Amino acid sequence: MEKLTIAVVQAGSESTDNESLRRLCENPTLLELCTPVARTESAALRDLEEGIADAMLLVPTAGPVQCPIDATQVIVTDKTNFLPLNAEPTAADIIRFRDILERDLDLSSPRIAIVSESTMKEPDLASQVTAEQGINTYGPYTVEQILSEDLACHFDGIVTTNGEKACQRIISDLALEAPVRFYAGGTHVVTALYSPVTVNENEESQGLADFSALTHPIYTAIDIVRNRAHYDQARQNPLPKLYHDKRDDRRKDNAPQASNKEKDDKEQAS
Repeated sequence: MEKLTIAVVQAGSESTDNESLRRLCENPTLLELCTPVARTESAALRDLEEGIADAMLLVPTAGPVQCPIDATQVIVTDKTNFLPLNAEPTAADIIRFRDILERDLDLSSPRIAIVSESTMKEPDLASQVTAEQGINTYGPYTVEQILSEDLACHFDGIVTTNGEKACQRIISDLALEAPVRFYAGGTHVVTALYSPVTVNENEESQGLADFSALTHPIYTAIDIVRNRAHYDQARQNPLPKLYHDKRDDRRKDNAPQASNKEKDDKEQAS
């Protein structure tokens, strides 16, 4: 399988002078799976448009990377995936999340739970999301219910209604490893570290632990690029046209004759 090229970018900066980026692009294990290249953000975007890069990884140096306005942020973990919202979900939110889980994360007929920090009224999704759309939605649950009954890992996706606060509680309490920010909904695959990572040169064990958090977003990006390709290929129409319309041939044959007749008429008129 052809290796992918991943543009590694220091978020919010036009510099590539970053120790984390350098170590990431020189990691021998990653080099067997893909070609990571340190780029500035503008250069990386240009590479994505021109097809030189297959995906982009954003490495934050301060706070979390801000989600682009036209993207949908999904937090990917090894056991489940989160869609943080700042309001109660609508049918459009659920459908969008379902499509991301199926196409980008290769989860067929995903089970989606709705979770809130506090008790919320049951959303009227039954009238908006029909059974024909094949969406399995459960809840709403409170964060306490999800944690006490160990339900989080039984769902493919979890929609939270108060931003990332509920996500952070579930991730920390269940010790979900290496969460990744994935900015879905766009043409290009863009992932980011869940939180900034500092490579500690003096403490090797800590440095390795931090470095492992850098690799998971790249693995996630590789999986998403390949999942998209397989999903789209499986839905292409493989059947050729099963009949030949002879009317097309007659139109082609008559077109030159009509053109010649118009030419003769013009010559006689002149």
